[in-house]
This record gives sequence, C-alpha cells and structure tokens, in this order.
Amino acid sequence: MELEAAIDELLDLVGDEPDGFSDEAVLHLGQLAIARCQAPTIILVGGRRFGKSWVICKMAFNIARARAGVTCVLIGATQGSISRIFWRTLKEMDRDYSLGCTFLKGVEGWGATLPNGSQVILLPVDSEEAADKARGLSNVAFVAVDESQRYKSSVLNYLVLDVIKAMFIDLRAKGGSAQLLLAGTPNPAGKVGTLWDYMTRPGAVVFTGTVYDNTKLGTREAIEKVVDEMLSEEGKDRESTWYRREILAEWVVELAHRVYSFNDETNTEAIPAKRFDHYAILGDIGVRDADALATVGWGDGDPTLWLVCEDIRRGQDTLALADVLGLRIEEYDPILVALDGGGLGLKVILTLQKLFPGLPIRAVNKPPVNLQVKALNDRLHRGFKCSKDSQFYKEIRNPTWVDGIVNGKIDENGHSDIVPTMRYAAVELAYLLPDAPKSKTEAEIERERYIESVRRGERLARLGRLRDAPYDPEEFADHDATEGYE
Repeated sequence: MELEAAIDELLDLVGDEPDGFSDEAVLHLGQLAIARCQAPTIILVGGRRFGKSWVICKMAFNIARARAGVTCVLIGATQGSISRIFWRTLKEMDRDYSLGCTFLKGVEGWGATLPNGSQVILLPVDSEEAADKARGLSNVAFVAVDESQRYKSSVLNYLVLDVIKAMFIDLRAKGGSAQLLLAGTPNPAGKVGTLWDYMTRPGAVVFTGTVYDNTKLGTREAIEKVVDEMLSEEGKDRESTWYRREILAEWVVELAHRVYSFNDETNTEAIPAKRFDHYAILGDIGVRDADALATVGWGDGDPTLWLVCEDIRRGQDTLALADVLGLRIEEYDPILVALDGGGLGLKVILTLQKLFPGLPIRAVNKPPVNLQVKALNDRLHRGFKCSKDSQFYKEIRNPTWVDGIVNGKIDENGHSDIVPTMRYAAVELAYLLPDAPKSKTEAEIERERYIESVRRGERLARLGRLRDAPYDPEEFADHDATEGYE
C-alpha cells in the first residue's frame, strides 16, 4: 500500500491538480479503474482505440512524480513500436500539462527525466539478449510491456521471471512496492500464448477494455464512426473475427492463422488405462534444446492414435537418454523407435542401436516441414487423442502462419520440442495405422433401410397369421403316455 499512500500524498500536495493532469481529467472510466489498481500484476486486454498506451504512460508518470528517484520502464517489441506507442504519448503529455521533463534518446534506450529525478525509460525487447540490457536499471517501481501477445513465451518468461523480478528486488527490499503491467490484444490463435497464460495465473488482476469504453472519443455515434473507419482500413466487417478480436477484445480463433487443425472436442480425452495393441516411440533429439520422446499407441481396427506419455528433458547426455528410452521400451514393447537424426542425432542413434540390439531403432523420415504439417493435420482429422495435461496440448495451438499465408513461414510463438516429435509420428505411422471403417453412401443406407422394412413387414405378417389362426383342440389334447409301448 506504500504506492497508494505516495500517490495520495502527491495529490494532497498538488491539490486539485492545477495543471489538469489528474486521473479524472485525462482518463476515461475504464482507464481510471486500471490506474487506481494497486495489484502487483495487472493484465490489460484492450481492443483498438481503448487507450492502452495512454493509461500506461499516465500510470508511469503518476508513480514517477509521486516517488523521487524511481525508474519506470515501458517495453515494446521494437524501437519503432515504442517510438510510435509510448514516446509520442509521453512528449504529448509533457507538452500539454507542463510536466517539466527532459527527454533524451540514448544508445541503450530512450527516456524522460522528471524534475524530482525519477525517470521513464523506453526499451525495445525482442530477445533474451535485449532483455538483459534492463538488468542495470535500479529502483524500478513500474514496468509495462505492450503487445504482450506477440512475444514468444520463452522471451516474455525470461523478461518477467528472470529480469523484471530481479529489478524489483532492491526496491521491495527497502519496503517499497513495484508493479508489473502486461498489455495486449487477444491472440489470433485463440486462448493460447503468453498473454493468455499470464491472464490465468493466480494473483493477476485482469482488465478488458474496448473502444466503446473510450468516452473521450465523444458520443456513441462518434465512436461508431471511428469503428467504421478502422473496419474500412482493414477491409473487414462487423461479422469478422478481426472485429471481435481487435475491436471487442474477444478471444476468438482466427482459424486461417493456425498451423495445426487441433480441435479440443475431438482431439482431447483422458488416456484409457487399457493397453493398446501396438506402440511406437518417436523422438526429437536436441543439441541445445531438450530431448523429447513421445510414446504413442493404437488398437487393431481403430485409426485413432493416442499420445500415451511424453518424456521431455533438457541437458541429458546419450546415456541418460538411453536410460529413459530403455524404460519405455521395457514398459511398452514398441514395434518402432524412430528419432530425429539431424545435427548430432545420427551419432546418438548409432549408439542407441548398439545399446538395444535387435530393436527397430532408426532415423525418422523428414520430408519438408510443410509436408510434416500436412501429415499431422491429416492425423488430427482421421483420429488423434491426447490429455489436456500433456505438454503437446499446451503447445500445439501456438504456431501460426505469418501473415496468414498457409504453407508459408511459421511463427512458433514459443519453442516446442514435442510438436516436431508428433509431426514425425504422423509421417512415420501414416501407413501403419488402420483405415477408418468405410462410410456408407446414402444409397447404401437407403437400401439397408428398405431391406429392414421388408423384414419387419414379414415378421409382423407372420405374427398376424399365428394370431388369427383357428383354435385346434386336438393340438393340445391329452395323450395316453403308454400309447405305443405295449
């Protein structure tokens, strides 16, 4: 609550903010609720023209003005984006409300220094190396990351967990408070990705806002005109998923952007306890990344492929990999073990072949990636099941086609070791899995119905004849048991 007390103290000193820079004066009600929130972690999911950058800059100035000598950091993906999103807004606020800031474009980052010595620093971060540049900052009281949905999970996790948390330590050690705000719009791939992951973590306070909350734009009629202009610029209408996602900030799926046709309803199910008739083990051997083994199973006469278990481990050597593989071979007796032979993988495979003589261990067949993708999508349609607790389930929906161009470049939205492994499984097992039962044509179904109706009619007729037949008393007459035995 130290931050809240400091802001209240500042408001007492300046009274009714003669410069007109009070929250009530410059923020609409949706922004005001965010600016007044004291939670350590805030998630802001905002549609276009809600005013995300405006409220972020206002919060940074609030904290910087309230506490002398602190640093507020505003982070964007590129120098161009932070210049467009934050730099112009900071300078506009300083000009319009006479905040007395000194602006400087430095090599390591751009920034504004306030009269009390506090700073607002702008940093472009698009990699772990770029994130490390923030480590030298001290007394960091506020960090905001914009367009969080665009970050790879590995980069944003490193930025938040390894860098930002460390930046907060010195201030919190002195009894101060620090605040993190992650802002962005919903992911085109749906309820997946970095921003959604942080939204669902305990302790985070989530705000959602749209252009319709922005009363600073004027009347509802004026806002609708703004929306019409945005739709016209993008060539979209109000029935499009773009409108629902970018304007209404809804987590709707842009199926055209997804690389994999994964469906929660048809592709997820608890793994049954029964043993399958056949098993196979596929693997992606990492040089720098983790090794990923996938054990899959299927039954005779059923084309459904089940992801039975995953073994994903980083930093293990060939012998450690052999130990894990040996346990799975003993448990499942696979008919096939196929591993990625790229990089140093081929040497690893040769070693494993010597350690497990007699087993069909070999390198996977690796066609071009777009054909691997096609094979996995075909398997997802024909029959595939995995648990919602699996790592594959968490990562399969992340990849998207760059600019929505199918079979173009893939944006992984975070590295995955298990998804390539399952692509190999789809390729390798395409001709081993049984075909689905042949679906009947409408003519065949109609013929079966006709035959069944004829048989039903015959049965009813037979029952009718028996019911209407005259009673024959001799049929049930008593007979002499000794008759014929004299």
